[in-house]
Amino acid sequence: MSASLSRWLLLAIVSILPWQLAHATSDNGISVDLAKYANRATLPDFTAAACPDNPRALVQVKGNLYRHTTGPGLAVHSGFVLITREGALVIDPAMTCTAGWLRDEIQHRFSVKVKYVVYTHGHADHISGGQVFQQDGAIVVANQRALEPIVGEKIPTAVPNKVFDTDMKITLGGETVLLHRVAPSHSDSMTMVLFPKYKALQCTDVCESKSMPYNDFLDFYYPGWIETLDWVAKQDVDIIDVGHYSPATKADEAALRTYMVDLHKQVLDLVRSGQSWDQLYRNVKFSDEVKHWIAFDTMHTLNIVGMYRWVSNHRRGEW
Repeated sequence: MSASLSRWLLLAIVSILPWQLAHATSDNGISVDLAKYANRATLPDFTAAACPDNPRALVQVKGNLYRHTTGPGLAVHSGFVLITREGALVIDPAMTCTAGWLRDEIQHRFSVKVKYVVYTHGHADHISGGQVFQQDGAIVVANQRALEPIVGEKIPTAVPNKVFDTDMKITLGGETVLLHRVAPSHSDSMTMVLFPKYKALQCTDVCESKSMPYNDFLDFYYPGWIETLDWVAKQDVDIIDVGHYSPATKADEAALRTYMVDLHKQVLDLVRSGQSWDQLYRNVKFSDEVKHWIAFDTMHTLNIVGMYRWVSNHRRGEW
């Protein structure tokens, strides 16, 4: 090889290397030994039946950030999708019967495979379908506290490849995704997902979009919920996906915090005044704003039930 050709090859390698490093795929998650769970028992997958008529979509939010939805009306589930030249990152597939469609839609429209799937928490209605992507080579990520309920509750989805405690960073195709655990709230395993470049946040089930918290606050931790909403208020974000309905704003989460604190205070005061449940639920008042939130008619009494349960289990009255 001539000296001039050698110099040309060296220059070519040097010029390419920085670009490769800048766009390398990386994360600082903790690897899980999946062999330990290879033969674990699982329940039947309630999202696996064919659903060709199920509404589904993948819509651009801003730049490389998209939002997938699946399900009709108030049953819709959603999550952000980041598309990069090195692959895609998907949050919460939600249903096995639509996960294949989402995988194929990303491949067809953007000619990339899904490299990461992020679970926001260990509840089956959001993380079903993860196995579809994992079997295709994707790395499934969750907070480490989601591992136990996924296995223990026999949820028929992919066991995470990688977990984290408080923070995790994923770099994919020159894009940065930040995962953070604030506190127990809607679940002990909640993960907030930040997309700093797009001022976007995935805050599933803890945040709301002019909508009521679900039912009787399933898997509920009141102080951590308020702590999480306080954390959301400090983030530099313009758009918040809540896992359902339509995207929200920080103003929506401030209104939700006001509602949660007021509901807690009302229920606590009524319990301390000696009211029984049959008296108490009739005397909780709601603002005109809250009365216009999505699912108020079906959820407001159930919200009182959940807060009553929390208050009853976390007070020191006469015993």
